[in-house]
Amino acid sequence: MSDVYKIMIVDDERIVRESIASQIAWETYGILVEKVAANAVEALEYLEKHTVDLMLVDIRMPVMDGIELLGRVRAAGRETACIILSGYADFSYAQEAMRFGARDYLLKPLEEAALVEAVLKCREEKLRHQFLDQIQILHGREEPEADIARKGGQRRFSNTVNHIIAIVEEEIANENLNLKWISQQKLFLNENYLGKIFQKEVKQKFSAYLLERRMLLAMHMLAGRADPLVADVAAAIGFGNNPGYFASTFKKYTGYTPTEYKKKLRENA
Repeated sequence: MSDVYKIMIVDDERIVRESIASQIAWETYGILVEKVAANAVEALEYLEKHTVDLMLVDIRMPVMDGIELLGRVRAAGRETACIILSGYADFSYAQEAMRFGARDYLLKPLEEAALVEAVLKCREEKLRHQFLDQIQILHGREEPEADIARKGGQRRFSNTVNHIIAIVEEEIANENLNLKWISQQKLFLNENYLGKIFQKEVKQKFSAYLLERRMLLAMHMLAGRADPLVADVAAAIGFGNNPGYFASTFKKYTGYTPTEYKKKLRENA
């Protein structure tokens, strides 16, 4: 996948951090465990030279606890999301974590399905913010360079490519959505031209990008608590009344059928 979501696990208990890193098939969800840190100091040292999208942080660690780590990350101006892990059902801890911008607060022992769902929510939030940024750029409301830098130098595409991306988000359920349809119905520009500039800027063919967006949306829907029917997911992401084709495509992309995928998420719930 072209847009891998990078996470870092920070926990002083080796068995906990290693089990989170290795016992969950993160690659299935397009997620990469970028770093496993034994303490907050190690995590901060890593963040001085690298970036991650999300930290899974134990709240009680020696030398520096999870709350202080989160506070230092925020003080440094980093937008890294954080999920707090704790063995204590203490509301004051959760309240303090949320004050520093933690996205979620999960109790140990961790349930795989709940953890995966929390991480996927954070990733969807990032994608949503990226989409809103692209819409701002599309309408000429570009952010100051300082804000771009603060967000980690997020790459900006041309107005045409941003427009294509916006159309994909708006028309994701449209069975007819492809570059030819966008060319003829929306942008009135040559299809080959659109394909070339899209691939040049995004580093990915439009067809691959569209499939990725549809599969990510399907994964998000299947991971939700609503437990939608496969046919409903297929219709929502542009496969129309063809759940069989959706299921086979989903398996090629993830290695699981939609039913197997839902079962995997819920088997430890």
